[in-house]
Amino acid sequence: MQPMTPKAQPPRMEVNDEVVPFDSADARQNGLEPSAPPPPWIERGQQGCDVDKLVVIPRRWILFTPLAAIACTVLLVIEMQENAKGVDFQQPPTDACEFRLAIRDTPFCAAAFKVNPMFGPSTEPLLRMGAISGELIVKKGEAWRLFSGMWLHGGVLHCLMNVVALLGIGCQLERAHGTLRVGAIYMLSGIFGSIATAMFAPHVLSVGASGAIFGLIGAVVGDIFMNWDLREKPCRALLLVCFVSAVQLLVGTMPLLDNFAHFFGFVMGFVSSIAFLDRLNKGARCWHTCSRRCFRTVAAAIVFLAFLVGLALLYGIGGADANELCPACHEISCKEFPWGCTDNGGHCWWTCDQMQNAPTASCGGEAVWPRGANTTQGYVDLTCPPRAGGNASKVRVEPLDLTHWGTDFLGELCKDHCASR
Repeated sequence: MQPMTPKAQPPRMEVNDEVVPFDSADARQNGLEPSAPPPPWIERGQQGCDVDKLVVIPRRWILFTPLAAIACTVLLVIEMQENAKGVDFQQPPTDACEFRLAIRDTPFCAAAFKVNPMFGPSTEPLLRMGAISGELIVKKGEAWRLFSGMWLHGGVLHCLMNVVALLGIGCQLERAHGTLRVGAIYMLSGIFGSIATAMFAPHVLSVGASGAIFGLIGAVVGDIFMNWDLREKPCRALLLVCFVSAVQLLVGTMPLLDNFAHFFGFVMGFVSSIAFLDRLNKGARCWHTCSRRCFRTVAAAIVFLAFLVGLALLYGIGGADANELCPACHEISCKEFPWGCTDNGGHCWWTCDQMQNAPTASCGGEAVWPRGANTTQGYVDLTCPPRAGGNASKVRVEPLDLTHWGTDFLGELCKDHCASR
């Protein structure tokens, strides 16, 4: 009678939040090859030639992304309510409040499309609620606008596009890396984009979460690099994200779009992702851990220095001026199209100087020539747009040479004499 040998027990795999080695060749010999594919939260990567590894990505709660989307939507409703304050619905509609709705005696209204083509409020409610304005931030100390502007939107279309993009990108990142990391990247990118807008375009009124959302797109690029071996086709994913980002940034060079927030938000999101996002497949060796900490330290230092430099340029510390330091940076936000065209030949679809100098819907002026005087002797009565909580103001600019009187000339006067009021 032969001695009985104990039956070999199959090797145990302990699953946790780290990498679990799994030799597929040995598994087949021992009858341990799973008949079903791994669950969706487990991703398969390659290590060497013959060894597969199963990386368990914990299912984290998605909290920040839906809350941010809800906050943007609620604030848009409040904007519509603010736009209806003081409006008598019994009177005929006006350009500032043309589309009207009352729900249980609570009025809401949106401006005419010629005032706001995105089906939203006029300028005044946005100013009161905290739109980004470099002049008000610097000259009146309203630094809170750097934070509030990223939660406001110009209208229903603007908010809808941003919320869809936020939910699509933010949920994916938050599920893999957690609420705190994604929330930190979102806030840093949004505020840094606001600083860039106020720094390079102090006369422009800007709202929207586009800078923060582009920061999340930059974080996706950083996530692909850090977790390259966990993706089935990382090159395709990287090229797709970069292509979409490039198209969006090129579209942002059209007039009336705030591409400063897009570009600088994207850069901040990419750098901060290196500092905040986690390497899901952590190396077991010491030098892997040391390299991760080194990259995170460098990225965190770059983020800190970027904010210091941005605030110094915004407030003109030491006489610093962003447009003098980088005179070509204005092309980030606006570029003549087709590229390389000249306005003299009349081949440009638009020119940035014309769009930037064009007076706003609430800024106007009337040129006056005294009787018997020629066009080199006159003055202009400007109607400056109202500031937060105030009314429109009248400004007389004299004496003026009105030989080149026109839209561009009026736009320059509005920018020079209404901005500081």
